[in-house]
Amino acid sequence: MLNPKDWDAVPPYGCDKETPASPTAGAQMLEPQAARPPLFTAIGELLAHPRPIDWLVRGWLERNTTAALIAEPGRGKSFVALDMACCVAIGKPWHGIRTKQARVLFLAGEGQAAMVRRACAWGIVYDDLIAAPLHLSSGGVALNDTDALAFMQAEIDAMPEPPGLVIVDTLQRGLSGDENSAEAMGGFVAALDSLRQKYHCTCLVIHHPSKTTPGEPRGHSSLKGAIDTMAVLEPREGGVIALINPKQRGGDTARPLAFQFRTVELPQAWADEDGTPTESAVLVPCDLPQVSTKPEKGLGDKQRLVLSILKRLIAEHERNLAQGGRDMKAAKVALSDWRKTTKEEVLDIRNFSRWTAALEDRQLITIDGIFVSLTDSSHSSPPSFEKNEETSVTPHSPHLPLGMRGVRNQATSEDEEGDYEAF
Repeated sequence: MLNPKDWDAVPPYGCDKETPASPTAGAQMLEPQAARPPLFTAIGELLAHPRPIDWLVRGWLERNTTAALIAEPGRGKSFVALDMACCVAIGKPWHGIRTKQARVLFLAGEGQAAMVRRACAWGIVYDDLIAAPLHLSSGGVALNDTDALAFMQAEIDAMPEPPGLVIVDTLQRGLSGDENSAEAMGGFVAALDSLRQKYHCTCLVIHHPSKTTPGEPRGHSSLKGAIDTMAVLEPREGGVIALINPKQRGGDTARPLAFQFRTVELPQAWADEDGTPTESAVLVPCDLPQVSTKPEKGLGDKQRLVLSILKRLIAEHERNLAQGGRDMKAAKVALSDWRKTTKEEVLDIRNFSRWTAALEDRQLITIDGIFVSLTDSSHSSPPSFEKNEETSVTPHSPHLPLGMRGVRNQATSEDEEGDYEAF
């Protein structure tokens, strides 16, 4: 029976290109073509040779598939992708989830320098990356550009072994043309297919969500049709970000994961020219905030919707406060911003004042002048991280257990150049 991997090297039926005849065709022998495998296989033969799911990251990323990580700017997409990439490169479990060790290529379209600092921080907290087969590009690669793709593949072919994971950060930096164009996006998807078929690797694309259909990828629908695995980052209260798996073509969806940012001080060699220490950040796992629905019992559909919109806006503000080392209880939102966002999502907001009054009467929100905040009864309980000796040390303490070196208890909103990333 033909090895299943051999199928990938064979063009689809009906797409063969015949060699044009030449005047001297009779004078030279053409090289024999490799025999094609049969198009159809009996079900009995297929059942007799089962193919278990080949997980790269168990439950999340399957080998030789296309995946997408979707989130709004500022959620931490690049941090999640790098975190996963580091674990795959060294074969380390990804927060308790089994991985299969493989070479990883990270197309750092948002900039290599910041990614290197984050990798340094990851190495301080989790494991040494010095010998890891993890490669960062110097910039983005327009995959739908034939020459750019060929140049990248030539460099890959010179590596000791092919990659098992290729990460594109972000789609916008890896695409030449308009992402809403069928031609441009079709060429991008075809390039991903080409990489998968040639190297039997997983392609993970970091992208932004559609404004009209949140939770789905922005741009032409050809990308959505090509995605086997979808992961979405969502904000939660207490500065938490939740990673959700709404689509898994190869099996059941994975359970949600939750993370928080932790600031890491880099070694002195990374200090700036004035000697000021450089900081970066890593993601650390935490519990998902527990949601209590009892105070919301009896609310109408529209009241629940506007409250959920406010909770999302508050969660974003809390995350920013947490990164800045400030008290998350101070999170509040301008009434005008809440109303504007509600109008974008609900459209008809003629009863907005009535909805907010009902929420205030139930003591779910507090309106103070032009600002609104959540009361304790409508808040989820944020995870607690108690400060102790292990979470307030320098990066070089030899007495710390691996996984806690150089970690500070609170994150900051400022990375080396202002923000942790354009994420």
